[in-house]
Amino acid sequence: MTVLTPMQIEMVQKYVALLDTIEEGFAYVEESFVNYERTQGDEVLANIFMALAKISETNVHLCRLFAEETGIVHHLRLFSDVLEEAYKLDGNFGDPNMKQRIVEQHLSPAFQAWKMIITQLLKRYVEQ
Repeated sequence: MTVLTPMQIEMVQKYVALLDTIEEGFAYVEESFVNYERTQGDEVLANIFMALAKISETNVHLCRLFAEETGIVHHLRLFSDVLEEAYKLDGNFGDPNMKQRIVEQHLSPAFQAWKMIITQLLKRYVEQ
């Protein structure tokens, strides 16, 4: 197990908290497809994209931090699969039906699956 400084532990804790926030954002966006009172779905989705970019940047640092933890590094690198699903929205953001299909059937499930595994792997560091 990699030994982390208090500052590194805090970074990992904030990282996991951001993943939870993204998950909540996806829940809001998915609900906005059917509940028209949820009027900020596109804005929340845009915020999710910014957060995904931040996760991608942070993953580079985490791969170095956990260089000896091959399971963690492997799953951090699998985040590229989530980004591939996000890229499917490129050019389709203006098409509500296509956007809904991509978010509900591709992007959100890919993120959820990745998040579940990486959160489990980082759990022992977050709970220190």
